[in-house]
Amino acid sequence: MKKKHNYSLPLISKAMLSPVNVGMLYSFMIKRIAKGYSTSEVSFLMGYANDYMKKKEELSSIGFSYEDMHCFQHAVEEPSLRGLISSFENGGSKSEYQLIKISNPVKIEFMMMRLETDGQETPIFHLIENNMNSIAHKITELSMEAQAMAILNVLFEGKLFYSPQSPLQIYQKCRNKLSESFSPRHLQAALLNLTKKNDFPKLKRVKSKDNGCVYEKVFE
Repeated sequence: MKKKHNYSLPLISKAMLSPVNVGMLYSFMIKRIAKGYSTSEVSFLMGYANDYMKKKEELSSIGFSYEDMHCFQHAVEEPSLRGLISSFENGGSKSEYQLIKISNPVKIEFMMMRLETDGQETPIFHLIENNMNSIAHKITELSMEAQAMAILNVLFEGKLFYSPQSPLQIYQKCRNKLSESFSPRHLQAALLNLTKKNDFPKLKRVKSKDNGCVYEKVFE
């Protein structure tokens, strides 16, 4: 019997990027991977749509606004915006770049290359991260989500949700009370359940000028 390998075909994306675009993308990816966050998790902590960072890293959406930088800085708990600025690419004009993303059950690789006018390819960066979707155990995940829900129910009894709270604020509060294995995705699942409930306690997710979105307590 042949063994099945869950290897997907490489995702190849091309885009015209400025050195600033490339430097910012590299810096954001390095910070995200260092925190151990998936693209969905960091997007959640920013208060953005779950696929926000995925689109950036797959070059289907280019560039970061100041608001994006501000939200990302807080999501990865970077002390200063300077820590997000990288200028390893020289020059001022745009060039064509190619990103190759390879996923397997253990890891995800990102290889960025600049496509030169003479047909040559210049390697820019090569990043590797653990494939969180594969290494997570289902029973452990359900247990952590249940713990997140239990903590949120306790927080409902206090004053935390008397004012709107960003995903990061809620995550930090829960993280202080749970184990090191607690991750944004566990809170993400718990909050989703609380926003879909018909009874109380219940939360609603609303857009915020400064935090992407916030969660408010529903009183009636």
